[in-house]
Amino acid sequence: MVVQLMRTSFAAVCAACLLFIVSTQARANDWQTLHTEHFRVHYTPTQQAWARSAAVELELVRDLVLQQQGRALDSIADVVVFDPINGANGFALPSTGTPLMALFTTPPQSDSVIANSPGWQQLLILHEYIHLVHLSQPSRSVWRQHLRDWFDIYDLSSAVLPRWVSEGYATLLESRMTGRGRLYDNYSEALLRAFARQGALLSYGALSNGDGSYRSSAMAYLLGVRFLAWLEDKHGKETLDAVWTRVHGVHKRSFASAFEGAFGQSAPQLYRRFIAEYTYFAMTQERDLDTLNSPLWQEFDYAASDPVLSPDGLQIALTERSRDGERWLRVYKTEDNIEAKQAFDKAQQAILAADPTDIADKSPAVFKREQVAELAASDFAGIQYPQWLDQETLYFVARARVDETRGNRVNDLYRWHIPSGEVTRLTQSLGIRRFTLLDADTLFAEQVRSGFSELVRVEISSNTVTPLSARNLGTVYDYPQLASDKRQLAYLKTALNGNWKLYIQDLQSGTVRGVPMPQGYQYLTAPSWQADGQGLYFIAGLNGQLGVYRYDIKQNSLYLITTGQAVFEQLVPRADQPLLYAQTTPQGTRLHALDSQIAEQPVTALSEDFAVPLGKTDTVVLPEAQIYDAEEQTITHSDYQWLKQNASVALSAQASTAASELLSVGVKGSDLLQQLSWQLGLTQSSDNVLDGSFAALRYRWGDWRFDAHLSNYRLDSRHQHAEAQPVRLHGTGLSTSVSYEWRFDTLSVAPFAAVTHYDDEGDEAMTTQWTGLEHGWQYYQQDSALGYRLKAAILRGDSQGHGYDWQGYGKVWDWPWFAGVQSQYRDAQLLRLGGFDNNILSGRTRSDLVLSPELPFQFATGRHYYGYELASSWSLGQPRLFIKHHHLDGLRIAKSYGVKWQVDLSQQVLGWANWFAPAGMTDLHFDLGVARVESDLAEDSLRAWLGLWYAL
Repeated sequence: MVVQLMRTSFAAVCAACLLFIVSTQARANDWQTLHTEHFRVHYTPTQQAWARSAAVELELVRDLVLQQQGRALDSIADVVVFDPINGANGFALPSTGTPLMALFTTPPQSDSVIANSPGWQQLLILHEYIHLVHLSQPSRSVWRQHLRDWFDIYDLSSAVLPRWVSEGYATLLESRMTGRGRLYDNYSEALLRAFARQGALLSYGALSNGDGSYRSSAMAYLLGVRFLAWLEDKHGKETLDAVWTRVHGVHKRSFASAFEGAFGQSAPQLYRRFIAEYTYFAMTQERDLDTLNSPLWQEFDYAASDPVLSPDGLQIALTERSRDGERWLRVYKTEDNIEAKQAFDKAQQAILAADPTDIADKSPAVFKREQVAELAASDFAGIQYPQWLDQETLYFVARARVDETRGNRVNDLYRWHIPSGEVTRLTQSLGIRRFTLLDADTLFAEQVRSGFSELVRVEISSNTVTPLSARNLGTVYDYPQLASDKRQLAYLKTALNGNWKLYIQDLQSGTVRGVPMPQGYQYLTAPSWQADGQGLYFIAGLNGQLGVYRYDIKQNSLYLITTGQAVFEQLVPRADQPLLYAQTTPQGTRLHALDSQIAEQPVTALSEDFAVPLGKTDTVVLPEAQIYDAEEQTITHSDYQWLKQNASVALSAQASTAASELLSVGVKGSDLLQQLSWQLGLTQSSDNVLDGSFAALRYRWGDWRFDAHLSNYRLDSRHQHAEAQPVRLHGTGLSTSVSYEWRFDTLSVAPFAAVTHYDDEGDEAMTTQWTGLEHGWQYYQQDSALGYRLKAAILRGDSQGHGYDWQGYGKVWDWPWFAGVQSQYRDAQLLRLGGFDNNILSGRTRSDLVLSPELPFQFATGRHYYGYELASSWSLGQPRLFIKHHHLDGLRIAKSYGVKWQVDLSQQVLGWANWFAPAGMTDLHFDLGVARVESDLAEDSLRAWLGLWYAL
């Protein structure tokens, strides 16, 4: 009977699933795949041009890395080409069986540490492929490699090296094989020299993940690559290469052991020597620098960028970022803060009046200027590039939501009216970065979509975008800046294998002129017009230092203002006042007023061809970057193949002092994009409380989702650790559901329909139809937030009733709180309260369960369950203090309070990579808690539970 039911039910599930899949696939297939000999390149139609060129570049990079390294991947690598944040990035997931790299198509801007490259595509592919070759090498131990082949978690954890090693080595090869990259970047070098002179270079222990100080998270790349280059220069390339060989040996070694065995000294020992030599070099260089007496103008708590003066010069707007990543757009008065100085003096006088022998505090270099207004990021990611329209209005760019599920964002234009505080979104999916305003309705901007960077004119009211430049994947624009007369537009531009260049375009005649640059320069950013429009200031890099330059338009002459004394970031010209400049220090961003006594020096050694100086390269180097045409290559094309599945052993363990312990062994599989995911498994408890088998399937296409679950279970509540009603359940459960989600900015609505069927031996089978809705809304503003999720359904069939589960959250003064209310009502069926969620006995296949992990299975029964919970934590995603009440049929059954922590572990650990990770790394949940349970049905006691398990 049970076997026949299972076969019939599973056949029905498969038929329903097939019908759903065929109907959705018939409409469209957004994702496409290019097949080369060693790669599968997946992309959406908008990214087609970038992906086709990347497919050729990938094979080229693979061949040359094989020559340089003597290593290559043993399996075909998957490559995802997409643009999720309208920003430059990428990542790799090293695996011996399913290596993956993700390439973000938006190119870096001129002031980025990754701006020094032959081309964004080439640099990104080389860097991420080195990750795979470096970290995905198979173990020469046969049994360990077999374990890696079958168990994804072990496979990826075996590939992990210290972050400074993995990122530093990929950065080393990106430079050694191109002569460009971060090792030879003037901005990166200037930054490290400045930090070295302050004794602020990181210790070895902080090199991988930073110590929380400003820019420390970037040091795994910038400092790590220089340490590895130093090791190669001092001890030979072969010695460093031996470390990678030793790491994968039959004899198991940690990185520390492999390194010390190859070099004869530990990595921390050699790192300290490297830091000493580098600091000595930086200090020696400082002796040749002129003194720059530029007074501090404004000090910030951490990071600040994009300073811009109001039209009357009385206010300055800029964006600030905290150590925790929170961002604000703030407006300050430009006048000195006399009140703050008077308050300081008064406080010191009071101290000395009380104790005349005391010594007063030294007056700060500058008193923080008075803040006029502040705008926190609200339901958009970050705030960038503010520009004044008038004295009361600022325009800015922020990343608006495109896909809330996967966190996709696109840059759009916003307007902030300061007196009223009103913020208005002016564009939809425009994809702009830096811009300059012509008037309230017109702006010039760099627009980036699908990897194409263009200089455009945007008319907001008519939603008209007019290109001012040709569309080319190899060309990138940045920093459009209008002169005060609104007739001249300055902007930066770079092409493949070239340097960044500065141009001035006359908007009336259309003529374009290039601005001369110092000979041998590399790094160019932050052009800013003089107040009179007769010249441009900008920052350029030369010989590992950054300098401030001025170009005089009438004389067509270039002048050096100062060089080497600071890490210059951005410039703020002022009428009849010294130039302001932002600089990076180990403590954060500082604004200084340029020394008014400094004398400009004419630059006579000018770059004739704007060529980029190349650094030391390996014997094997990449050819000049270019955009390739895949049609001319042996590359095939197909729709994305979601039936191509990878699988992994999936081990789960769950334990509860109220119920029992469960161990699950199974197989989990999915395709790369996780359109189709599934798992099969067997579950057994230590004391025969609960055991059985299960199968689950999930199919996603766009906003559609289909789920099916099948389980066979045996429950004997009498053997649990805590008291419960005696019951024995032995049967089969089956469920299917389909849903579709609509999203409207911060609101989501997802109607669903489901059928559950379960058949317990000795009882009548129960088939229930569910019709319901999942709904969510949120409001977010950094230090405050509000939102909720609601799931409600009406039940028909053998189990009639209704229910809802409302979960709300908020944040007040950075303090998060949570509240939940759950209600379930059945006309005739008894609800079973208690137990922890699992894959064989859960609400996914039954209509009579109300689970709560601090209670045993079948703790109590009734027809109407009502429960509510309050909780709080010190931070989102951290353990919560909670109190929870359970009611059945109007009576309070139990109260529990304690600490619990529930985490989507895959998302927490992998972040972006979770959406493309191997099957054994996704859908992994962590559940931990300790609570005291008080009830009239059982003795009051302390309960604990722990779970690490997979659930679709």
